[in-house]
Amino acid sequence: MRFLTKNIKENTSDIIITFIYENQKTSSELFEYLNELSNGELAKQIFEFKTIKGSLCETFKYSINKSKKVIVAGLGKKECLTRQKFSQVVASAARCTKNIVGAKSLGFELIENKNKCSCEFSDFSKSEAARIIFTSARIGLYEFNKYLSDKKETIESIVLIDNEITSEIEYGAQVGAYTSFAMKFAKDLINESAQIVTPEYIACLAQEIAKEHKLEAKIFNLSQIQEQGMNAFLAVGQGSTNEPKFIHLTYRPKNGKIRKKIALIGKGITFDSGGLDIKPATSMLTMKTDMSGTASVLGVIQAIAKIQPEIELHVISALCENMPSGKAYKQGDVLVAKNGKTIEVDNTDAEGRITLADALCYADTLEVDEVIDIATLTGAVIVSLGHNITGVMGNNQKQIDKFIEISKLSCENTWQMPILEEMKDNLKSEIADMKNTGGRNAGTSTAAWFLSNFTKSNSWLHLDIAGTAAPEKSNKETLGGPTGVMIRTLINYLIS
Repeated sequence: MRFLTKNIKENTSDIIITFIYENQKTSSELFEYLNELSNGELAKQIFEFKTIKGSLCETFKYSINKSKKVIVAGLGKKECLTRQKFSQVVASAARCTKNIVGAKSLGFELIENKNKCSCEFSDFSKSEAARIIFTSARIGLYEFNKYLSDKKETIESIVLIDNEITSEIEYGAQVGAYTSFAMKFAKDLINESAQIVTPEYIACLAQEIAKEHKLEAKIFNLSQIQEQGMNAFLAVGQGSTNEPKFIHLTYRPKNGKIRKKIALIGKGITFDSGGLDIKPATSMLTMKTDMSGTASVLGVIQAIAKIQPEIELHVISALCENMPSGKAYKQGDVLVAKNGKTIEVDNTDAEGRITLADALCYADTLEVDEVIDIATLTGAVIVSLGHNITGVMGNNQKQIDKFIEISKLSCENTWQMPILEEMKDNLKSEIADMKNTGGRNAGTSTAAWFLSNFTKSNSWLHLDIAGTAAPEKSNKETLGGPTGVMIRTLINYLIS
């Protein structure tokens, strides 16, 4: 996929997407140019015949000639447009182009929204629109067709159309492009089958990423993980024939200036059967996606290596399969984490938090300023927040507030959930420091309290993406399946 910028008359895109507000009576410079090419027919369709009203995500296709087509996309009421709604319009408009035969390039009109509405973060500049378009267009175009015999033609380039492309617009477009690459990388990895995506596979992939982007890489095998004292993590993986791996990639800016050091941890269960507390078949069906956290952080560090912000970023993941066998860890086992705290295994299907415990302890050794983990951790977060909102928890309110604000700027939904001292009672054990599960009540927050015992950082953020990583149903922006959720927010947070 190529990402380009062109002025109106130089643009040669096969499909051009232009935007209108609901009941709009005036037209833009691009629309006037397209109307001229259509000998006035486009304006007749829109303003005289009112073929499209301009409602949110409404689209109208018009062929100027055999080689050039126009899609007019509705933005809804002008006073109600937000960044997130604009992202939805871009994605849905891009999705409309999938069945247009022979189209290779897709051009988008570059707009700005200066009219603040009652919603937060509604206004956006052209540079911010450029970032949204390059990211959201690829969200709309995404499909995983690797194993399909009959593959459709795909768009090869996305073009921003405007007569005044400034350096700020170019930068916004660049960040959007790198973000879209990160999201596609993550979604492709999550969509791939677990027979291929083993701990060894991801470890080799991490090495390739490090080589390509000139990152420092540490890949620990079984004996090296044992030397690190990560016995809790090792217990989860011991039932599988595929040995666990632990990956640690480090990005540092080329100019040597480091304003902040951040550790980003992704949950890396490459397949989760539930272990001896085996899942029902229907619940196990999507468990190849339980490494969504790892896929996300590997995507993020590639984008960061291209954008080159002045931070030091450590990407960490404990990789294993949770499988039942004669070697599998059992209910009642007591595990000793890297920091010496003991865990009584109450349920082998609450394995992600056990692997994250040792990953968090490892992050403590790096002396970073902030720690963020992202994990498909609890079914309880789906009960609480559904499939469109990510749960955010942590121990530093300033960090949480900033992250949630940036999530809104990034067109993603988040909601803070509490971590209370009282939650330790849910995990009380008679024989160890704590159990790994605490029943049905407050499951998301209880899991976060469990994790809080394994980090010394006073700026730790936990993202529970169990509901948002790979929902079955589509929404206005994404189709069902892997979404690459929080990648936009994480990248924007790190470069902020």
